[in-house]
Amino acid sequence: MRLLKTDVSTALTGIVWLLASATVVVAQTCTLPSTYRWTSTAALANPKSGWASLKDFTSVMYNGQHLVYGTTHNSGAGWGSMNFGLFSNWTEMATASQNAMSAGTVAPTLFFFEPKNIWVLAFQWGPTAFSYKTSSDPTNANGWSATQPLFSGTISGSSTGCIDQTVIGDNTTMYLFFTGDNGKVYRTSMPIGNFPGNFGTSSTVIMTDTTNNLFEAVQVYTVQGQNKYLMIVEAIGSNGRYFRSFTADSLGGTWTPQAATESQPFAGKVNSGATWTNDISHGDIVRTNPDQTMTIDPCNLQLLYQGRATSSGGEYGLLPYRPGVLTLQV
Repeated sequence: MRLLKTDVSTALTGIVWLLASATVVVAQTCTLPSTYRWTSTAALANPKSGWASLKDFTSVMYNGQHLVYGTTHNSGAGWGSMNFGLFSNWTEMATASQNAMSAGTVAPTLFFFEPKNIWVLAFQWGPTAFSYKTSSDPTNANGWSATQPLFSGTISGSSTGCIDQTVIGDNTTMYLFFTGDNGKVYRTSMPIGNFPGNFGTSSTVIMTDTTNNLFEAVQVYTVQGQNKYLMIVEAIGSNGRYFRSFTADSLGGTWTPQAATESQPFAGKVNSGATWTNDISHGDIVRTNPDQTMTIDPCNLQLLYQGRATSSGGEYGLLPYRPGVLTLQV
């Protein structure tokens, strides 16, 4: 087939345009906002019969669907653990199955450990301060391995001891962060080649503030497209629970306040858009990449959180916590 010069010119122009367009798509990234504004769903699910609350959520995308684990509390004094059956949209959470676990994995952290092709579920209140289980099928609530030690240390000056762990890795190192309801955030680490395993008995205090300002539910994430990490920590404010945020250039580095006041929080009553709850409490930023880097997309931030009716009160374990989702307004 003969090509005229005009045909070649037109074709080359088209190729250049396509390449330019592709470059724009590849280069498109978002930065974390300095001020956060969200919209919120209503409460997305009620606990099944016999449970008073659904809380402490950890959330990943699995084969294009939401996979969520959490903590339960019965109508008495007992804590338990569960997962939801897979669902595609948040509106389907209300009808997703709620599957009780035969062994407690309270305040869970779920992720895929890519170097060894295994799913990990970390949790508190096992035989040691923090423990973990592994599985090849994270959808099976009762298909996890025997419990293994994740951290065997203790902390002082805390009425709860070590609580609310999260685990995250970079190219060389795995890090464990946790709290103690005492105004401190703790960190320890191990070479990535030793994971999964026991972080040992020692930890370092990396942040200190009042008890209310650094209370619990620490989460740490890799920010996609940036050389930056995001930490959120639950605080107690005058208008309920809220999240403060901090950033760092490395997981072993120093954390700088980002949106860290009750009047300008990462997420709280003043900016959540939620009307059914004052508390924006223990949850997880939704991760489309479920691996150990805990990567989040700042162009599409959603926070799965626990909230409760504004008129509710009473004993903590019986507070009627329910799941809700915040979506960042851009």
